[in-house]
Amino acid sequence: MKKTLLFLCMISALALVSSCNDDEEGSYPPTYQGFRYEPSTVHPGDSVFITAVQLKKGHYLNSTDYSWSMTVQVDSAGIGVPYELYYSRHTNYGGLDSNNPQWRLELPGNTLPGTYSCQFNARFSNSADGIGGMFNGGTGEGCVGTINSQSYTLYSTANGSFRLIVK
Repeated sequence: MKKTLLFLCMISALALVSSCNDDEEGSYPPTYQGFRYEPSTVHPGDSVFITAVQLKKGHYLNSTDYSWSMTVQVDSAGIGVPYELYYSRHTNYGGLDSNNPQWRLELPGNTLPGTYSCQFNARFSNSADGIGGMFNGGTGEGCVGTINSQSYTLYSTANGSFRLIVK
């Protein structure tokens, strides 16, 4: 009887130890700390490199779609006309590209000076059940704007914006 009890205790202990695992369970999106852009002073016709800066990389993510958009006013025969700039990219975050997403924005030469809102969206396909919740790294040093990430069961998202001043 004592041997059977000891055997059951050992099996229980082994089951408890094997069920404890240091690997992180579940998918979650990157936590971002805002945007950086270069050059720091922007003029009509400039190429602007905009980067969504990750504070913490995402975990167990596959197919990823990034999209960026900004509507500027351009001079058309002395009248300001809206002009939409858009960029999208499809990649595999976990397999190929977990770098900071970047957009090389080409401003039209006739862009009117002003303050314009740049929008960023990302959608990640989770390769494990999402842990759920919202993630925000605040605004990091040298960064502008904010990006909020959310984790759901099957997918995760990130949405953010910042204001770009064109002189």
